[in-house]
Amino acid sequence: MGKAVGILEIAGIAPGYLLANEINKHTAVDVLQAGTICPGNFLMIIFGDTASVATAMELVQTSGAEGVISHGMLANIDQGVVQALVSPQSIPLDQAMGIVETLAITPAILAADGAVKAASVELIDVRIAGGMAGKALVVFAGAVDAVQAALAHVAQLLDPEDLASAVLLASPHPELLAHWQ
Repeated sequence: MGKAVGILEIAGIAPGYLLANEINKHTAVDVLQAGTICPGNFLMIIFGDTASVATAMELVQTSGAEGVISHGMLANIDQGVVQALVSPQSIPLDQAMGIVETLAITPAILAADGAVKAASVELIDVRIAGGMAGKALVVFAGAVDAVQAALAHVAQLLDPEDLASAVLLASPHPELLAHWQ
């Protein structure tokens, strides 16, 4: 069975922990992230087989949880997306870089998955909302044409209201890469 990721954003920290507790008690998913994000919301990202993640997402729907801002599930997720969420990679010095800025978390994960499936790029980082006013950032690297193809695919994949910016750094300066955080 395929792997999936589920994303829940809750308006309120205490209700978020309550919902996270219920998901942990009643489903067989791994929690990749559960905690506070800007601006005073709660984010939970779960991972597991598609059926388990679907069960967790159904639990959200049936629980009557208050303050659900957004939620979504992405089945058959590329393992590189999960890896980038858990442990970002360093940026290669000799490759082009694509940077996608989204206005929400779910579109960023969708963009990351779409980029690596559409072109031969390496996912470097998926940054979620910490100190970014609810925005998210996706960074990938590869040959210039591959990064261009991934950026074009992401622009088609996302709703225009979700995409803040998508840029290509064809030849990132080593000084910039040295300060990348």
